[in-house]
Amino acid sequence: MTTTRITTVAALISAAVLTFAAPLAMAQEATPDTWQQVTSSVSREAVRAEAVAALKAGEIERGEASIDRSNFRPTLSRVQVAAEAREALRLGVLSFGEGPAYQVTPAQADAIRMAGQKAIGQTTLAQTSR
Repeated sequence: MTTTRITTVAALISAAVLTFAAPLAMAQEATPDTWQQVTSSVSREAVRAEAVAALKAGEIERGEASIDRSNFRPTLSRVQVAAEAREALRLGVLSFGEGPAYQVTPAQADAIRMAGQKAIGQTTLAQTSR
């Protein structure tokens, strides 16, 4: 056989295989369509009106926006938080993004807490010396 004839036969075989294999590769919906068989007993307008009324009454949570933040009070000062963050960064126990969280040893936790306490002491000393 010549090279041209071999190439033609190979192309015909490939076309035949693709013709018969293509229907087998069709995607299928992951969820069943049983929800389409359900008939509603309430009109769309009634559902919409009920949703608007519930939203106005505050019965629908809106994620983090629905949290009442008026009761939140900080337990640490900004100086303390900044000092503890710097110490945690220095110790290499800060996690970034979605990576794994580091296990902080009791000694590291004490060092971080003491850095915050030291920052408060330095701030207090600086304020009293004025």
